[in-house]
Amino acid sequence: MPNVLFSTTRQWNPGDEFILMGCLNALRAAGLDFNPVIFNRNPQIRRAKRFDPVALLQRRFGEGRRQAFLDNSFKDSMSLDWVDLVVFAGSPEWRGRRLEPLYEALARSGTPTAFLGLGTVKPFRFDREHFSEAETTVLKAARLIACRDALTTASLAPLPARQMICPALLAAPHERRRDAVQRIALIYGHPLAARHNNVAEGTHAFLVALYRALIERLGTRHEFEFVAHYVDELPLFERDFAGATIRYSYDARDYVELYDRYDLVVGHRVHGVGLSASLGVPGLCVGHDRRGETARGFGAGMIEVGEPVEGVVARVEQAIAEVGERSAALLERKARLRADYVEALRAAGIDRLG
Repeated sequence: MPNVLFSTTRQWNPGDEFILMGCLNALRAAGLDFNPVIFNRNPQIRRAKRFDPVALLQRRFGEGRRQAFLDNSFKDSMSLDWVDLVVFAGSPEWRGRRLEPLYEALARSGTPTAFLGLGTVKPFRFDREHFSEAETTVLKAARLIACRDALTTASLAPLPARQMICPALLAAPHERRRDAVQRIALIYGHPLAARHNNVAEGTHAFLVALYRALIERLGTRHEFEFVAHYVDELPLFERDFAGATIRYSYDARDYVELYDRYDLVVGHRVHGVGLSASLGVPGLCVGHDRRGETARGFGAGMIEVGEPVEGVVARVEQAIAEVGERSAALLERKARLRADYVEALRAAGIDRLG
């Protein structure tokens, strides 16, 4: 039975886990039966400070001795001789200090790799200024590099990277067409949530104003519920929408069932929109950084922070009127993407591991 190691986060950003779910489904669709193992990049577990005594202890003490790192995931003291494939499962953090031990081990071992759903929030070049020697070695030897946006694809030249929709579109194990809108999800965010899981103050103010306008205009015809992705958002939510319903789970897998409750989703969480699209739920994504291109891959309409709220409300009303055709288009998009990933993985020989 092949062992496949996935670079991802667990119990940090659910979006990373939605991408992982899509990668798992893509590999299985390609015919690979495997044991999934993770390299957990959760910053509570893998710290990325330049000078970090805790990280030094984690590296110094190995198996069978005092070990600071007890997470049920791949440890730096392990070799890769039992791993058949390493998959870098999307997110902008697919290189850098947090991943340094993995890249160094891969450069030594030559273990096969695949990069699925790579993205970036800022331009870079594939050169010594932006990539370490180990990162360069591993990327040059990769069996497959799939990027979810044009900037990442172009920035990785001259590597044979190909642009493909983020695998989060494959995250849900099922999907169904929506023909009418009964319930709408509004994704909540707040500036006071943990760094990298929060939003800017301007984005928060825009979301609150938009959501209040939607509820006021459409609340008699459609049911609205809020969705939180991060625990910090739950106590903060009461300040903005006291008494309203907000749904959350500590387990990212629960969001498949959670988003399946809805017929339309509006919000800033790109991969919340992506998981919804995987279920056949059309979305409108509030773009607040470069990850907006990823949301377009999910068939989402894009909303820019600062747009006149009345105009956005009208676009939501249009999406409600067109929900059937938008949902059908998502089902077709998902089927095409699944076939594309199967073809790419098989062409790379990844279905023949072990």
